[in-house]
Amino acid sequence: MKKFLFLFAVVMTWSVGAYKPVDLANHKFYLSVTKVNYNAEQQALQLVTRAFIDDIELAIQTRYGVTLNLDTEQEQTSLANEFFQRYIKRMMGFNADETPFSPSFAGYTYEGDQIVLLIEFADVNLDEDADITFENRLLTGLFDEQQNLVHFYVFGAKKSKVLSKEDPVFNWDLARR
Repeated sequence: MKKFLFLFAVVMTWSVGAYKPVDLANHKFYLSVTKVNYNAEQQALQLVTRAFIDDIELAIQTRYGVTLNLDTEQEQTSLANEFFQRYIKRMMGFNADETPFSPSFAGYTYEGDQIVLLIEFADVNLDEDADITFENRLLTGLFDEQQNLVHFYVFGAKKSKVLSKEDPVFNWDLARR
């Protein structure tokens, strides 16, 4: 029903000549959760990010003007993959000792009303005393209340932080873990 109302609102908005997307993502809270795991053997950061389907869909529509119809019969997986890659590249970043790495989108699946995004930063060879920076700005341009919880696992240690529009960066000096 929510998807029908969303599509109806979009059609009505376009039919009267307005191009501003209608915000129907109406939750009590705005939260994504990202688990970041450093795989030393594969020299990669492997991420699993969970967010609400309608929030991600609205973010893609607002930024790129594309309706993905996620988790419906009209969904076009190749189109979704293309725009997820573009969006994630723009919204996430990682540096190790001031060397930047770019994210690659690896795929997605659904769990209830959430989308699970699989992301990787390849060719990351971390030293145990590296200074790392992870940036996550997913959905912060849409919702002022958006929070992005990050759980970072590296060399047997874990550190978590809640990121926001005002503070989208996670820093960790691994020498001090």
